[in-house]
Amino acid sequence: MEQASARSTSFRLLGAVFGVLIVVLGILDVVSTNLVLAAGGRELNPIVAWTMKHLDTWWHMPKILIHVVAGMLIYHMLYTRFTAALALMLVFLYAVVVHHNFSLIL
Repeated sequence: MEQASARSTSFRLLGAVFGVLIVVLGILDVVSTNLVLAAGGRELNPIVAWTMKHLDTWWHMPKILIHVVAGMLIYHMLYTRFTAALALMLVFLYAVVVHHNFSLIL
């Protein structure tokens, strides 16, 4: 019987891919948000708007840090098909948000 803490190489690889995608999408979200703001748009997320107000040009640091932590958690917690499906949904939903941001400026 396999140990509960052991996971297959495929889950390890999938966790790495999803973890990296979350970080990359976080960076793309910051870039697209900055482009939307430069084009005259505004931030609709009240938490991010608050960090923009209080952290000025460093507003993106907490956001990127959250994405790095989320990527690490996804990598370390991806053990089953269920957690893989949840991670895939998270990546997909965040990709939709980033796509929406870029569609506002193109």
